[in-house]
Amino acid sequence: MLIKQTTQFISALTLLGVLSACTTTSGGRESDDDAPEYGSAADRKIPDYAPDGTASSFQDGPASEPTPRVEEKSPFGNPPYYEVDGVVYHVLANGYGYTEEGIASWYGQKFHGRRTSSGEVYDMYQYTAAHKTLPLPSYARVTNIDTGDSVIVKINDRGPFAKNRIIDLSYAAAKKLGYEKRGTARVEVKVLASPDGAQKASNSDGELEIPPMEQQQDNAELYVQVGAFADEMKADTLASRLREHFRQPISLTPIEINGQRLQRVRIGPLEDARAAEAILSQLKQYSFGSPRVVTD
Repeated sequence: MLIKQTTQFISALTLLGVLSACTTTSGGRESDDDAPEYGSAADRKIPDYAPDGTASSFQDGPASEPTPRVEEKSPFGNPPYYEVDGVVYHVLANGYGYTEEGIASWYGQKFHGRRTSSGEVYDMYQYTAAHKTLPLPSYARVTNIDTGDSVIVKINDRGPFAKNRIIDLSYAAAKKLGYEKRGTARVEVKVLASPDGAQKASNSDGELEIPPMEQQQDNAELYVQVGAFADEMKADTLASRLREHFRQPISLTPIEINGQRLQRVRIGPLEDARAAEAILSQLKQYSFGSPRVVTD
């Protein structure tokens, strides 16, 4: 599930894409030269499918789950931010204390044998997963909320980028949680081990925890940041859409990260944390990317 990065990381991913195109897949195709660009919008529209029985024998999954351990950050898949379909995702410094509930999907033979965002080869028979913002590699326990079944996975890939999905499990992990035939399940994701970083993770989607009102600085201005774009036209389009739904001020403010100029789209300044929480709730209903609370 390689994705188009917005930093110098692009060249490394391009190399990985070349490597993956040379990999023989379980479907017998010796080259992906005629396929859409790996990870592109066209590629993601191609249906995924379960094993056809030719790739490997499979009954109950791998012999054992991966052992959670703190590893060095992968040199691939961990840019400060990246953009997919006009949405900018900010990769967390680390995943300690991270928990999240939402919908899990799974990916299988379509990606089997191809390179993940971290550079590892995807094996649908291993307990692995893809996440949009956790650092790679991280280890997490994923629990099926409806059945109580759980599995430990190594997060070594980016995704899923379909709306309302928080994690993509490998076929083996989905089978262990019992939803490989249904396709999705309600899950809880709890990080067990993650690369060390400079700051703690907060809550889901990379949002910052809102401190209690009495702990907020009196002179700090509160905003909800809805996105950050290298393309000013995309930023303007998002700002126009937001003005259709919100009466609060919508601002475009520039920022430079690693030599790249971005336009941040923000709602605010806001009166207090409660107002920010209300806006976050509305944004999630409208499926506006991954909004987060910020202060200036």
